[in-house]
Amino acid sequence: MHNIKQKIKQNKTLDFIFSGKILFLLPAFALISIFVIYPLILAVGYSFTDYYLLKPNDISFVGFDNYMEIAYDKYAKKAFFNSAKYVIYIVPLQVILSLFLATLIAKKSKTNTLFRTAFFSPYILSIIVVSLLWKNILDPNSGIVNEFLASLGFAKQEFFSDPNLALPTISFIILWQGISFQMLILMAALQDIPSSLYEAASMEGANAWQKFKHITLPSIKGQVVFVLIVVTTGTFKIIIEPLVITNGGPQGSTSSILLYMFEQGTRYRQIGYASAITVIFAIILIMIAFVQRKLVKEEEG
Repeated sequence: MHNIKQKIKQNKTLDFIFSGKILFLLPAFALISIFVIYPLILAVGYSFTDYYLLKPNDISFVGFDNYMEIAYDKYAKKAFFNSAKYVIYIVPLQVILSLFLATLIAKKSKTNTLFRTAFFSPYILSIIVVSLLWKNILDPNSGIVNEFLASLGFAKQEFFSDPNLALPTISFIILWQGISFQMLILMAALQDIPSSLYEAASMEGANAWQKFKHITLPSIKGQVVFVLIVVTTGTFKIIIEPLVITNGGPQGSTSSILLYMFEQGTRYRQIGYASAITVIFAIILIMIAFVQRKLVKEEEG
């Protein structure tokens, strides 16, 4: 039976190739090759060299020296650790809160339409605009949040200057802007659940929690897994918010993998070292994609 399915799959693949439909994929493949595959191949090659941007003709092969240097670079390790902290702070809250909001506004009504628009508004704003907006709101001297705290008799907080507050604060800003998109994905999934399932559960005497646990969650499990993986990969790729708000500070407490790579490549012109960081980052994303594929297959299987 397995051999028959395999032959059918092979025949469909061959039919697709020789039917000419594959030509429609060539533009997308060309763009991916130019802007993704080719730069990644270059990064892998440069990661084994001492390529310095201001001396492009003086490149030497250094083997795994760049990778060994990353292992002993305390700033690189801190950037990796910070990225993990971003994931821990943002991912669980964003998934849970987006599901909660989606549940609240899933029913079609004029009021819920207004709430959907309000919740989605931050997502359509530029990341730079949002970063500057919150930087002003949380300013220790003239920000409205600190002014409000002072009016209540509390001390003003150095949200972006305190190493203990900076990363959680940036995490909150990212969470505030990104939650609405995940909410829409889950809301669409909730609206596809047949109402007859809830009606039957009500007739059996099920309460709201039992309906959510036994009907809602199993019905949207695939979408929840998708949101979880998208948020995780997106959080690992954080760069603009810490760059605009704190420039990685204070004391490197908000620097991420991408931001540290960016600094090594542009500020210090160490293309070889930055490329090694890029390769490690790509491996992390590939591993996450593999986990996603595994979870989705288990869901479908």
